[in-house]
Amino acid sequence: MRRSSKIAAAVVMMAMPLAACSSSGPSNNNDKSDTSASTPRAKVKSSAMDASVKGPAPDIAGAKKGGTLTITDAGAPPTFDPAGAYYEFSMTILSELVTRGLTGYQVDQDGKSTLVPDMAQGLGKESADGKTWTFKLKPGMKYSNGQPVKAADFVYAIKRSFDENLGGQGPVPYLKTTLVGGDTYKGPFKDKGKDFKGVTSKGDDTVIFHLTRKWPTLPYYLAFPAASPVPQSAEKKSTYEKNPLATGPYKFKTFNKGTRIVLEKNTQWDAKSDPIRHQYPDTIDVKLGVTALTEQQRIFANSGPGATTLDISGLDAGLETKAKSQAKQVVFGPSPCESYLPLNSKKIPLEVRQAIAVAYPYDQTRKAGGESRLTYDPATTYAPPQVPGIKQYPAVNGLIGKGSGDPAKAKAMLKKAGKSNFELSWYYVSGKGQDEAANNALKSAMQKAGFKVKDVPVSQAEISEKINDPNAPQNVGQGISSWCYDWPSGDSIYPQLFSTTTAKDGRSVANLQDKAIDQELDRISALDPTEAAPEWLAFDKKMTKQVMGIPLSYSKASSVLGNKVHNVVPDPNHGLPDFAQVWVG
Repeated sequence: MRRSSKIAAAVVMMAMPLAACSSSGPSNNNDKSDTSASTPRAKVKSSAMDASVKGPAPDIAGAKKGGTLTITDAGAPPTFDPAGAYYEFSMTILSELVTRGLTGYQVDQDGKSTLVPDMAQGLGKESADGKTWTFKLKPGMKYSNGQPVKAADFVYAIKRSFDENLGGQGPVPYLKTTLVGGDTYKGPFKDKGKDFKGVTSKGDDTVIFHLTRKWPTLPYYLAFPAASPVPQSAEKKSTYEKNPLATGPYKFKTFNKGTRIVLEKNTQWDAKSDPIRHQYPDTIDVKLGVTALTEQQRIFANSGPGATTLDISGLDAGLETKAKSQAKQVVFGPSPCESYLPLNSKKIPLEVRQAIAVAYPYDQTRKAGGESRLTYDPATTYAPPQVPGIKQYPAVNGLIGKGSGDPAKAKAMLKKAGKSNFELSWYYVSGKGQDEAANNALKSAMQKAGFKVKDVPVSQAEISEKINDPNAPQNVGQGISSWCYDWPSGDSIYPQLFSTTTAKDGRSVANLQDKAIDQELDRISALDPTEAAPEWLAFDKKMTKQVMGIPLSYSKASSVLGNKVHNVVPDPNHGLPDFAQVWVG
């Protein structure tokens, strides 16, 4: 699960939907005159793959070159080393501006995101048994220091991502379970000289991945910064993040950890081969750890640097009125994140889970928790609708994502099932007004529905450990309360929510430990993404029928931009604007 600075810093009381749950920031609204909702979920563009796309990137009508774009974020990702970049903001800054991968996302003006070849000539050639993938590099590409990019550099980048000190926060667990030897490999420092067979090169232009099982969505993984090339000669271990070699349109000029990064143009960037990126501003000034309210007030005033600033922290609730009167300066859009109410399926019978869903007080908990309608859309599926194959279907078991619930109906359901006064227990954060208010709203609704409630107060410092403890006695709220998918396919969502492996780690949404379900997840994950899409939808329906946790909210992101910032188009897979398209003037 990729993270944002906000989500990592705020493990919210499990009943509350997370605001802007995935990215360190934003998203878009095609109808910018209406800031009360994001792009209607039925109109969200699905993602796609297209191996035929070539560079250069399509021209942006009216775009001008020059000037300084300032990008601000209230968060501060822990690292900008490509190996460990797993926060939305650090990933997006790197992959859209500084580093290129074998693949990448091209976002069109309508917000549709397509996985396309980046430094590779296609999206890879899969062997007949699905266990070998071969990628051929485009010719003539160079790093910002003029050194040529070679296939061995991709191999080394993958190897260094295994190091716990560099890639420990990154997406490497996928590689550990799929690359040959990945389950024991520790990276090029601890396993110095070890013959790692998971990824190899042939000549200077061919990268080969060797898998233990079929992985049809491997091309998606290769869009991560962790898979972008790093020559072994440039290795600086923990200090590499200060000036990673650039292959994209910009390179690091200055780096102050946690506060500021200044990017300047990379003169070695190969624009003709790049189908994704542009090089419009002369300089991009990235400021971290800002106060969102202060920054956004400056932007709305369009004073000085505010006019050329893009803040991706998420619209401050105190500026909603301002956002409506200056609607052109706020961009909303979908996010890869979704929030849930986990229900322990081994401790709570189906008929009780059905009653919980019918009684769930969506409106009350959101209001009590201070949630703004600008930060979410009601969820009715376990995957966000921009994932291929996911469509809205008639809600079952009361999983409608909104409303006040029906405690009387739920109470009758419990009585009929012989489960009156069934005890529900959960942890909540004490000492925080909104968390306590949201908890009280949930508790009140469940008591009215005939449940006995045991709500256990814990501190903010304790909550993360408590809700991820697989041995905790609680039966509600344990496990995943939110998930931000790593790529737009069910195999980066459903196994994480419903597999035995994640349940044993205390990280699932239902504590579901079912061999038949595990086999179904493995079967669908091995299918071609196009074939898998309708299967994932059918699986989603199966889980809602069993009420395996309650989908709460599709997160949506928001950006605030000065009146001289143009072409802010959200990427639905990053939950942030596509920085590579923005221009100022």
